[in-house]
Amino acid sequence: MSNKNIIIITITAVVFCIIAYFCYRFIAGWNQGNIEDAKNQERKAYQEQTETLKGEIVSLQEKINELKGQTSSRDQIEKVFGKGSSSLSLVERNITYEEIERQIIAFFAYLDEKGYVEEHKLTGSTYNQYESAVNDLSAKVPIIAGETENLYNLSHNIAHFYRVLGKERLFLVSDILKNEYDIIEYAMKAFFIWYTYENDTERRIKGRPSIQVLYDYAGFFLTTFGGKSYLFRRDSNIRILTTFYCVLIIDKANDKNLNPNGIDIRPYIKTTFNDITDYMRLIDQDEYLTVLENLKVKQKTLVE
Repeated sequence: MSNKNIIIITITAVVFCIIAYFCYRFIAGWNQGNIEDAKNQERKAYQEQTETLKGEIVSLQEKINELKGQTSSRDQIEKVFGKGSSSLSLVERNITYEEIERQIIAFFAYLDEKGYVEEHKLTGSTYNQYESAVNDLSAKVPIIAGETENLYNLSHNIAHFYRVLGKERLFLVSDILKNEYDIIEYAMKAFFIWYTYENDTERRIKGRPSIQVLYDYAGFFLTTFGGKSYLFRRDSNIRILTTFYCVLIIDKANDKNLNPNGIDIRPYIKTTFNDITDYMRLIDQDEYLTVLENLKVKQKTLVE
């Protein structure tokens, strides 16, 4: 083989080696890039999964805390209102008038023993104050139709409770709502059942507003600026539950043909249903949703 051929072969081999080297580097770099991309994607997926699990853990912990709080509330309810009282049902009305009246009496007796109530130094028992307040509120109901016709009507409604009840009684109510958080939900249910109970010929205590007065205040909270502004200053559970019971009162007024303002509860059923669904701190959340579902069906049937 001539020297020329040897040189050509040598140069060709060198060029091939150089090409092979750069191909190797390119392929290795490409593979390394793919590996890094895969690692980054895996790392990102892991981080997202970790954050999701953290969120689920927090959600579960909150649920556990809520269940613990609900158990504590049920214990306190039975302590105040009597053994088995926490099973009171809006759907089945599984209680006699005598028993619901006994629970109302027990509630006021419980309040009379609280130190923060005594600090207000109001005359008589909490029941006496309650009965007086109901009489005053019944005699001076808020303005429903025509609230925004003039400034006087509007200011009249905004200051309604202060004007009718006075500062001291309002402070007492505020303290009760604040200090008795664990039992207020049940108390509202008990009072609603007491207010709307039929066939109560053996009643022993006064203080039940008429259906017309209940209607006036339900309309106040649902449809007027003064009523809505009052509720928006309250805690979420008070606001949601008050709206819920106002819807039920308007429904009962409809049954008795006592809806002179023509209040349509259908939009309030929808918004209240959504509020209760989203608010997880209500002990009887499922029961309230069942009641509202029944009302939806009832309203649909009436329209058809």
